[in-house]
Amino acid sequence: MARVIWGESTSALSAAPDDRAVLSSTLRRGVIAAVAIGVVLQLMLMFGALLVGVLADAAVPGRNVATLWGLLLLGVVLYGVFGLLDTLRARLLFDVAGAVDQQLAPRVHDGVAFVARTGVLEGDGLGPVHDADRLRHFLTGPMPAALIDLCVAPIALIMLFALHVWLGVAGLAAMVVTGLVGWAMGGSAGRRAEWLAEMRPLRWLSAEEGRRHALTARAMGMESRLRQRWLGMAQDTILTERALHRRSVGLAGAARGVRLMLFIVLLSIGAGLAFSDRAAWSTALIAALLLYQLLAPLDQVVSGWGEVKTARGALDRLNILLGQLPLRDVTTLLPRPQAEMSTDQLFVVAPGAQRPVVSNIGIILNAGDSLGIMGVTGSGKTALLHALAGVWPAARGVIRLDGASLDQWDTEELGKYIGYVPQHIELIDGTVAQNIARFDAAASTDAIIAAARRAGVHDLILRLPEGYETIVGRDGLTLPAGMRQRIAVARAVFGKPFLLLLDDPTSNMDGDGEQMLAGLIADMCDEGSIVIVVTHCPPLLNRVDHIMHMQNGTIGAFGPRGQILQLLEDQRPA
Repeated sequence: MARVIWGESTSALSAAPDDRAVLSSTLRRGVIAAVAIGVVLQLMLMFGALLVGVLADAAVPGRNVATLWGLLLLGVVLYGVFGLLDTLRARLLFDVAGAVDQQLAPRVHDGVAFVARTGVLEGDGLGPVHDADRLRHFLTGPMPAALIDLCVAPIALIMLFALHVWLGVAGLAAMVVTGLVGWAMGGSAGRRAEWLAEMRPLRWLSAEEGRRHALTARAMGMESRLRQRWLGMAQDTILTERALHRRSVGLAGAARGVRLMLFIVLLSIGAGLAFSDRAAWSTALIAALLLYQLLAPLDQVVSGWGEVKTARGALDRLNILLGQLPLRDVTTLLPRPQAEMSTDQLFVVAPGAQRPVVSNIGIILNAGDSLGIMGVTGSGKTALLHALAGVWPAARGVIRLDGASLDQWDTEELGKYIGYVPQHIELIDGTVAQNIARFDAAASTDAIIAAARRAGVHDLILRLPEGYETIVGRDGLTLPAGMRQRIAVARAVFGKPFLLLLDDPTSNMDGDGEQMLAGLIADMCDEGSIVIVVTHCPPLLNRVDHIMHMQNGTIGAFGPRGQILQLLEDQRPA
């Protein structure tokens, strides 16, 4: 029995804990360990500079061979350990990148689907994947080590002040000047990196559209226009990149020139101190090595500042996504529904829109009921099925299965009890059997074949080159449209779902297909399922128990099949 209900709305919002701390915690632990190693490496470099000073002051003037051999052995051991620690730090940062990627991967995959469902599709729609890749490439590159060395480089500056105040002042001036030039470079490099990060996905998307619509473009003479559009985007990218690159190169050249000038100034100060007997002759050599130790990481950070800004932007966007993406930990699994499906004052808003496309829908369907939904284009039929399938969230109101709102169900478990044939059929790249089984590796062959027989596609599958093991290709485009639709029906009825949703399932089917679907509706209802079909096809409408006619997103008429069909016939203009 089915009926329309009206009443007070019950809001059922899912709570999503904030899991952004997972990413920050992993990064923090790895950075602390890498910084500790960086401090040790800086101290070893300072000690190496002192060894050079001892070599210049003691071993060379006195021609002390024993001291020379001792310093040589000590230097070999020192820099051997230095190399091992540097390698350890690189591996540590690589492992941190791998751990971050592993923790992000499930959420990034969910994030791609989330932005697709919510309609926030920027670029090629794979923004979370690109951001995760940018973050991983940054962490496995040379920049993290350079940033860590820059943070601990003031140790070398302290040593310069310890040698002489003027050497420390010169080192501080070198850092300030190089930092100012780097700041100017960073703004240009950051804008360049951000702009390219936005443009490259658009170029890929344009090329992908040309590939997907190649047949239509060739048939309707659009190939040259699509090519010209893509070339225009490529030219804009190159011109903008060239302008930004020229400025960055100019600033980089200025930075190198300033550093060399400061290097000569520091050597001159050290030599002047030696002339006045206020410092040893080795002071200038030690100061030069310390200045290199001070400016080397700064130089690397300045030249790669665009990478830093790109990674920072990727991290910020991922944090925002993780904050928006619902994450439910459902520990109590509800049993298979078997009694009813109901909606209470259901309002649905399309992703990215403000006004509801479905308003105040309240119905109850019991096990074994079937409902046909009719209405003109844009009346909200497909939007209603999106909401019933859990694809679009309810903006207001609630959808229940056996009294439990959809958000109380584990998503994977709920999917087992719902069969859905969307209006636009897109299979997933894999075998026919995998698509029918919803990529469940534990699915039995008998269940797959039973679903195919129920959809009337078993014999057609056997005629394929590899039968059920035939690869359908991306979106299933290697198969005829009618077969794709039948396979989609088989996928929907796999596992005998409690709620079967069919959105215009006869769009690519002939008369035999319509009769198959009519028989399928009757069989599923006899087995206790609820079937809702959006259609104007007479053979399907003649098999449903009830009909709902939608107008402007609301219920225009609802009742037994014969009564509603007669009502619509009476309202039809002569």
